[in-house]
Amino acid sequence: IAAQDPEAEALLAQSRALVQKNKLSAAESLLKKLRKSYQHAPCVADARFLLAEVYEKQGLPRDAFDEYDKIVTRYQSSPLYNKALDRQLALAMAGAEGKLNVEVMGLWTAPIDASTVEEWLSKVIRNAPYNDMAATAMSLFGKFLVKQEKFEEAAMVYAKLVEDFPPSRYAPEAQLMVAQLWASSRTRGDQNLVNLHRAREAYEEFSLRFPNHKDAGKALSEASNVRRLLVRQELEVGKYYLERSKEYPSAIFCFENVIRQKSNNPEAAAEAERLLSRARALQTAATQNKS
Repeated sequence: IAAQDPEAEALLAQSRALVQKNKLSAAESLLKKLRKSYQHAPCVADARFLLAEVYEKQGLPRDAFDEYDKIVTRYQSSPLYNKALDRQLALAMAGAEGKLNVEVMGLWTAPIDASTVEEWLSKVIRNAPYNDMAATAMSLFGKFLVKQEKFEEAAMVYAKLVEDFPPSRYAPEAQLMVAQLWASSRTRGDQNLVNLHRAREAYEEFSLRFPNHKDAGKALSEASNVRRLLVRQELEVGKYYLERSKEYPSAIFCFENVIRQKSNNPEAAAEAERLLSRARALQTAATQNKS
């Protein structure tokens, strides 16, 4: 391949002149011609970048993002590679913050849809897996998923950020978000104990990973609170077995386990001791009646 392609260079120069004059449609047509007819010209990456900028000026962010994506995936050695990644992240950030509007049926404008923002952020993360930009995108992705009330997906994104980019400035906040999301999700669905255990583990992991962080003490305190909740939750399960389902052996098992965890929740342990005597008495009476 020649170091230069005069015809392609001439088309690129004409396109730039048209953009300067704000003749965007004419510039778009020339750049598309260059892209199609001179695929192997050395200046084709520049043409694609300029076309992406034209799309942005025309209010076509999806087309712009796709054009930047072609540069990132096809021209890794180009000086425009990092600039294209920067523009992709900027578009994704604008979309996530609700600052990016698109035309709807040519009649009105509306914020770009959430699925597109999620797709863009995922692509940025894939395109820059060893770059601090990926950590930035993952942090933004987690916040966006929380805003969309996709809490479990957000927790997984934050956990991956901590795992893949532990030195990142976003890692401490991400670890705390993992813990807080699992702790808050105990009130949703039927996975209360599972999510509480996940929250406790996440808080404890924060204090281990970031012992000198200003929130390390808070994380340990939250872990203690979660342990207290876990004990209380088991007490409630025992009470259900005792009072509702009349499964006395299961109730006894729960109460005994609560008592063993007295250091985590003394009040629950004291209540469990009272209920344990009752459960044992009822179990004995039930056994005698069967006999």
